[in-house]
Amino acid sequence: MKKILIRVMKNKIIQLIKILGIGINELVLDINLDCGSFESIEWDKESDKVWLHIFEDEDIDIAFDFEELSEEDQLKLYQILSIFYN
Repeated sequence: MKKILIRVMKNKIIQLIKILGIGINELVLDINLDCGSFESIEWDKESDKVWLHIFEDEDIDIAFDFEELSEEDQLKLYQILSIFYN
């Protein structure tokens, strides 16, 4: 059941990235979640993964898998992106 909920939430996030990105699969914006602060969210079409990024310095990109976030952070991320859409 939990995997189904994660998949549904992930699909909603992907749709919002597609709409808000207007053809680009990455949104650069400050995202503050309980687990940390991120600078962008990206949908990788080939792997069908959603990644959240933290950029440190010019050469370091730390990526976090959306599916590894808590349910609360997944919902919060969806709410943040929905605000931009609405």
